[in-house]
Amino acid sequence: MENLISCLTDFPEVLLVTKTPLSFFHLTGRYGNLKVVPESFSTYSPVCGIYTALKEATFRKVLILPGDTPLVRKEVLLHFSRQTPPAVLSDGKRTHSLFTLLLKDHILTVKEFLKSGKHKLRELHSLLNSSEVPFSVYRPFDYRGNSLINVNRPEDYHEAVCR
Repeated sequence: MENLISCLTDFPEVLLVTKTPLSFFHLTGRYGNLKVVPESFSTYSPVCGIYTALKEATFRKVLILPGDTPLVRKEVLLHFSRQTPPAVLSDGKRTHSLFTLLLKDHILTVKEFLKSGKHKLRELHSLLNSSEVPFSVYRPFDYRGNSLINVNRPEDYHEAVCR
């Protein structure tokens, strides 16, 4: 997680939305722009995290990232954050639904989406009419595409850095 947070030092506000805030509170001393935000929904759903981030954000544009992408490149984040929201990153094979840029105003749509019992990110992006931004635009900053690799186990990390 700290690798990801260290790529966000140029952003004025970083919200780490988590069900286990005590696990990350120690990072707030190292990163002045970081705020650890408890995600209080009983349901485990990325849409709940998105809603929490939009609710807590103080800026109009909100960059949402998955917490399991420690190899993300800072340049990719900076350039993607300049897109027009709603936007989602796609690598041609799949849409990376948690790698998205939204407006704080989207909170109403996300709230209604959750109220309806829906949790599929693909459906949320369809409802928001999110534009798919091809990762190929960012290849000059990350020619291997490591920014999109999800690392959940030690062997995932080993595979990513050795490929």
